[in-house]
Amino acid sequence: MRIPFGAYKNIQKFPLKRIDKYIEIVGSSNPRLNAMAKDAQVTLLAVLRKKYARVGVTIVDDMTALERLVAKKPDLVVLGMKLVLLDPSKSYDDSPKVWLSSYLQAHDIAFTGSDTAALAIEFDKPEAKQKVIDAGLQSSAYFISSIKQPIFRHTLRFPLFVKPTNRGDSKGVDEQSVVYNQQELESKIASIHTDCSSDALVEEYLSGREFSVAVIRRPGSDELLAMPIEITTPADNKGNSFLSEAVKEADSEKVLAISSPALKDTLNALAVGVFRALGSRDYGRIDMRLDSFGKPSFIEANLMPGLSDHGYLARCFSMNEHITYKDMILSIVDLGMQRAIRVRADAVTPALPDALAATALIAPLPIQ
Repeated sequence: MRIPFGAYKNIQKFPLKRIDKYIEIVGSSNPRLNAMAKDAQVTLLAVLRKKYARVGVTIVDDMTALERLVAKKPDLVVLGMKLVLLDPSKSYDDSPKVWLSSYLQAHDIAFTGSDTAALAIEFDKPEAKQKVIDAGLQSSAYFISSIKQPIFRHTLRFPLFVKPTNRGDSKGVDEQSVVYNQQELESKIASIHTDCSSDALVEEYLSGREFSVAVIRRPGSDELLAMPIEITTPADNKGNSFLSEAVKEADSEKVLAISSPALKDTLNALAVGVFRALGSRDYGRIDMRLDSFGKPSFIEANLMPGLSDHGYLARCFSMNEHITYKDMILSIVDLGMQRAIRVRADAVTPALPDALAATALIAPLPIQ
């Protein structure tokens, strides 16, 4: 039976007295690490300070800052980043990294969203695709061209779509991403290897409409609520429409509500299936496109979507369930707070020493 989302709204009403809990909003000044824009941090701060007694913003650019954050012992951390560089004097590619979520968990500090296992899968686009395919869900055929051992031969059908395996915000995606022959394919793969320092993910191009679906766990339940939107973009010189880096920088895409109940149900079912297949927790966003037959296919997941008041996530909530930005944020934080209570109750063993934790929690996947 469908649980009314009003259950969320009931917990959003501000009490006369603020709740005696301490929350830290965490981001990074390194663009490669940061998933939360400064304006989103400011807006989040304003919303949360109306309900919680103590709310702050911490910028974590190195292990010293992370250790200071842990020493403050917040009840909950709102994550706006995934990784911390162990050696900030080195480049992103060269420095070893620590998963912030793992470090917090080792120190019995609760955080919003998915745990490291799910975030690591989401971060590696080919692994996420394979997880979805293994779960019996739809995602286009693909292969990987490694930066160390490039592969160009394949059995896929042109046109193909080529993008970096581990970059967000459409980095490395441009008019050359849709390729129609072997020469174009090899050229685009080479540019990703060189310009993005990344392996290349090559998949059969999905020529249909594009969608993003917000997914959130309902309070006190394992049931998930899905809320889709359509994203339309201007056609490029080849007549293709997709979210390229240039489109995002120009903010030229448009977001539309979905009027067809049948399409909405199909998109939601795929999004919930993907969310579960990736081992996701609390909330996230699942992106997909239609193939030439109108069937939706998984593209990629964002399990740490931006929490701005004008982003795709907020528009999924408002355009489907008429949920305000404030109520969306408080719903996400409330899910984390429920877990924070359990974390505090279960914290019966001492945290790992900082040096040991830094060594044990180094990012388990190759990250470029």
